[in-house]
Amino acid sequence: MIRGSCLCGGIRFEIEGSVTPIQICYAKRCQKTTGSGFAPELAVRSDRFRWLEGEDLITRYDAPILREPPALRRCFCRVCGSHVPVVREGARFVVLMAGILDDDPETRPFREIFTAQAPSWLPGGEELQRYEDRPPAEERLKL
Repeated sequence: MIRGSCLCGGIRFEIEGSVTPIQICYAKRCQKTTGSGFAPELAVRSDRFRWLEGEDLITRYDAPILREPPALRRCFCRVCGSHVPVVREGARFVVLMAGILDDDPETRPFREIFTAQAPSWLPGGEELQRYEDRPPAEERLKL
């Protein structure tokens, strides 16, 4: 069982079985909706997905169609703003962002799409400093 929840914990769900590998999307729309340089998307079969709590807290947004239907749909918690899974009536799959999962999905990225739209500030493979927790106080941003 894979569990997931929003930041405030008001929305909770579970997935029975496995999920797809993660697709990294650099489309400008994904950047705008996540506030990040990319969206780490994955999917699960609809019959393996179940809401546990907070479905009434979900707000949906359908972006204008750019090329062909269906519209890009984003769902989020109206309390904390976290992205939550997108459940479409009659769809075979539920789409969600990997970061909303509480448990390790035991899958990893398998492809990147819309790479021409990737932001120039995104790291390009150079070795960066890494910390298991917060950086030391002297290295934190001073606001």
